[in-house]
Amino acid sequence: MVPKTQGTTCLPSGVSGLLHAQGGTVIDLREAIAFHEAGHAVVSMKLGYKCLYVTIVPDGSRLGHVCCEDPLIGGHDDKIKHALKVLIAASLAERKHNGSQTWGDAEDRVKATNLALQATDRDTEHAEALINEMIGEARKLVERHWPDIEALAERLLIKGRVNFLETEAGASEVSDA
Repeated sequence: MVPKTQGTTCLPSGVSGLLHAQGGTVIDLREAIAFHEAGHAVVSMKLGYKCLYVTIVPDGSRLGHVCCEDPLIGGHDDKIKHALKVLIAASLAERKHNGSQTWGDAEDRVKATNLALQATDRDTEHAEALINEMIGEARKLVERHWPDIEALAERLLIKGRVNFLETEAGASEVSDA
């Protein structure tokens, strides 16, 4: 187990159950979770954050999670926008994979709503506008990096957990656990 270090956050997926019927189709939740977590991890890394690992191995109430640097910690100006993109990208990746129109993980939605409200001094109209803006930006990131999200999700479905190592060049390299 990789210990949580200062400045990292682990985003859990709290979805329960193995199969979910939606619109007459059956969705494999293990696949949905793999794409969800891959969305978190890939967008985090593309925004410049280091990730320690991503897993779809159940752990207590979590069916999957990523452990990456927390966008809310650090010296850049786009902390909340980056955090929103990471939260939203997971849902968008999951939706792109399974064709769902739902948000995905309810915890991510609550976190995104609270961050947007915090950024807008609790102005609900501005918070909604901020979330909609970040949905658009996260959608572009998911589309641009879809091959990476798919590859990571497929690796998760095979291995259950993927660790990331830092190379000398500073790029993340995947290591199977």
